[in-house]
Amino acid sequence: MKKPDVVKLVADVSGLTQGDSNKAIKALVKVIQDNLKRDEVISLSGLGSFRAKSRKARQGRNPKTGEVIPVPPGKKVSFKPTTTLRKIIQ
Repeated sequence: MKKPDVVKLVADVSGLTQGDSNKAIKALVKVIQDNLKRDEVISLSGLGSFRAKSRKARQGRNPKTGEVIPVPPGKKVSFKPTTTLRKIIQ
């Protein structure tokens, strides 16, 4: 499912126009991105929580040549679903 499909479904369920639904989804994504930049945890009831996690530096390997290369430290986004969501998809 792509964004236009989600926008249409949200508009249908909420009674908003597709334009308003699109604005709401864009705003939600922006809020999540901004808070992850500040290392804050975003918890959405019924869905789960997003957080930024740090990764340590490590040694990687070039799959083509087998050469060992250093991988610098960085961050990744982690999502943990709620128990309710996990039960729904099982």
